[in-house]
Amino acid sequence: MSSQVRTTVGTVRGGWRDGVAVFRGVPFAAPPVGPHRFAAPRPAAPWEGVRDVTEFGPPPPQPNRSRSGDDWLNLAVWTPSPGRTGLPVVVWISGGGYLACDSANPHLDGTTLAGAGAVVVSAHYRSGFEGFARLDGAPDNRALLDQLAALRWVRDNIAAFGGDPANVTLLGQSAGAGSIAALLVMPASTGLFRRAILQSVPGTYFTPELATDIATEISAELGRSPRGEELAQLPPDYLVDATRTVTARLSRRACRWGPVAYTPTPFSPVVDGDVLPVAPWTGLADGVLRDVELLIGHTRDEFSLLAADRFGDIGETEVDALIAGLTPSPRRPTLPGDLSIAVCP
Repeated sequence: MSSQVRTTVGTVRGGWRDGVAVFRGVPFAAPPVGPHRFAAPRPAAPWEGVRDVTEFGPPPPQPNRSRSGDDWLNLAVWTPSPGRTGLPVVVWISGGGYLACDSANPHLDGTTLAGAGAVVVSAHYRSGFEGFARLDGAPDNRALLDQLAALRWVRDNIAAFGGDPANVTLLGQSAGAGSIAALLVMPASTGLFRRAILQSVPGTYFTPELATDIATEISAELGRSPRGEELAQLPPDYLVDATRTVTARLSRRACRWGPVAYTPTPFSPVVDGDVLPVAPWTGLADGVLRDVELLIGHTRDEFSLLAADRFGDIGETEVDALIAGLTPSPRRPTLPGDLSIAVCP
């Protein structure tokens, strides 16, 4: 059994699984390749005929995953009934330390939620260096711009899959929740969603100064400067490997990069004053998007696993204090929500 749906750029044909129609690898933007590698997302090109979308599309470059194509900006849709109208929509923003996302992850399959009566969307975005590194000649927060492009696709197309574009809930965990927190205070997201569920929101948002410093160090691993035009010539896997090298020595940068050194990733959204005008905590406190309904929660003791990995060289008392948000050690300076380069003694 198959199912066809007409989108704004062409017709797609999905399949059925456990009573749910599934459409995989649907492009919501053009491939970010060549001179567009580090540019804002562009509209997907229209196609003639019917496009088969029964297989998941390639994910963005990320650790421990071989590349299978450059059409990273694709999404998956699960719907209980493409012919219906007005179903609630859930858009999943994947976590992964701002380093990875993959709609094919079997732990994040939307079948069960769709079977309960919702239309579920899981969209890729440029993660890691491709989406978060601060580069000369490229817009900041390309990952967030990709997420906005996916939300615009939902607004324009989800009714054809049975969903209600006026009843969209964002759902994300960890870096996905951090991305949603950023989307909440971005003017460009106004009207694209009604509710948001944030699970385990990370607290780091970078100043341009800090983001530039980190991008410079990663680029230096490849003998390059952090310039979009220059780095676009390199295979994506080179940047993944360089990022992995810098990530492995984050703990040595505690004096310069502050709390970033105690995380498993050198990336976070950048408070650039343009794409992301303010840190989410500041914007939400000032009443930005006050009409969006929020549900926020954390998993108890979830940081314990990271603590064992990242803080193996410091004492148990200091680990407990770091987890509790205290600062008994000068190695972890107290910084505002939009993190800058630390000033160390």
